[in-house]
Amino acid sequence: MDQGKLEQAFRRAYLLQQSGQYREAAQAYRRLLDEHPDHVGGHNNLGSILMALGEPGEAIASFRRAVALQPAHAEAHNNMGVAYKRLGKAQEALDCYAAALKCRPAYAQALLNVGTIYYDLKDYDEALVWYRAALEVDPDQIEVHMNLASIFEARGDFAAVKKHRDAVYGSKAVYVDHAADPRMTALVLWGAGLGNVPTEYLLPQKCVTRIVCVIEYARPEELARLPDYDLVFNAIGDPDVMDRVVEPMARFMATCGKPWINTAQAVARTARHRVPDLLGGLGHVVVPRTDRVEFAALRDTLNALPQDRFPILVRPVSSHGGDHLEKLESKADVAGFEPWPSPYYYLTDYVNYASADGGFRKYRVLFVDRQPFAYHMAIASHWIVHHDTAGMQHEAWKRREEEAFLADPRRVLGDKAMAAIEAIGRALDLDYGGVDFSILPDGRVLVFEANATMLAHPEEAGGVYDYKNPYVRKICDAFDAMLARRIAAARASA
Repeated sequence: MDQGKLEQAFRRAYLLQQSGQYREAAQAYRRLLDEHPDHVGGHNNLGSILMALGEPGEAIASFRRAVALQPAHAEAHNNMGVAYKRLGKAQEALDCYAAALKCRPAYAQALLNVGTIYYDLKDYDEALVWYRAALEVDPDQIEVHMNLASIFEARGDFAAVKKHRDAVYGSKAVYVDHAADPRMTALVLWGAGLGNVPTEYLLPQKCVTRIVCVIEYARPEELARLPDYDLVFNAIGDPDVMDRVVEPMARFMATCGKPWINTAQAVARTARHRVPDLLGGLGHVVVPRTDRVEFAALRDTLNALPQDRFPILVRPVSSHGGDHLEKLESKADVAGFEPWPSPYYYLTDYVNYASADGGFRKYRVLFVDRQPFAYHMAIASHWIVHHDTAGMQHEAWKRREEEAFLADPRRVLGDKAMAAIEAIGRALDLDYGGVDFSILPDGRVLVFEANATMLAHPEEAGGVYDYKNPYVRKICDAFDAMLARRIAAARASA
């Protein structure tokens, strides 16, 4: 193939890639590379297509060929880092980003990507360093502003939150992520802040085109120009942030005419202070009392509590993952309590749920169309239990217990507890959601939280948690089947 024909072949493949015809583009790049295996751009672009098709492992091989041929190819180094991050290999990703920045120090995307590694690790100080460097190169990077807003929200700097959100959504509130191999199109209603349902694996970009609409910023003309879609997924899963979107969402629902996943009304019922009324009447279920208190009245309210309400858990609204959660053992602790700035706080009665062996066990069951699916469990020596900090990766007996729960939750929990979990799914009445809970010594289900903001994600293939992947696949398959049913029903009745 002479140089002119090579350039034409590359351009044809590139145009197919740009038009979203990824499989055809991949075939075109492979034909080109069969004749010209030293074509750096072909290897890099083929890697990008493989990423879009959900094949990060194969993509890495293409990016490696590109940098082997051209070691100073900053984009290929950066792309390889993105692929490693997709596989959950943060250190390998950082190494690739460092190589990209060595080639091109003022590479805004690589600076952003390094910052995002630290952001995901909640090392916000380090993330800020890299994000600010990225903005010096390119002040208009959307993802930088989005993540900076989240960091400042976690720190209670609400003026900075508004500044960065306005920078992202003030001029554009609708974004389209085209699927590589589309089977459906979902309109995803997104909140500008924290508390959205993670959608990466529920609505995989490989096969679902996502029209993301930040509803509180969306202008009427943007909503009028929305591309066609099959259904609406309300990803605003935190009821504490629903207040600011209730009106625009209600207006949109009135004229939408498409099937919905998780209505605003269903989500609103799952606020922490409403869950005791929602679930407390169910048999074999314990839901601790939770009060919602204005920040200005917080200290007076705590001081007025009778001693028998202690220990009590104190947390700001819209907080997740144990952020800013405090346990006050007695009234004497109130004086030294320094609350984080938040409009409201939740006060929840603490229930000791230690098992007979002294360990604290937390289970998570997800509901898809109200049907329960075991997702994970963790065992810790402290009452705050998180899967990634409970030492699960280092202690095989804990993983064996988790795998037993995933394989047969009814046998592990018991018939009465499993029936209670099933009743919780029906009472929540969410199309997608979940419950975090423990089992008390008397066998009852102790509910920690029950809402829509529940993450389901696969683990590294061949890794220490690989045993979880078949069960994650069941959840994602059930979610996909629910969407297909809803779309088919809507088309049949049209």
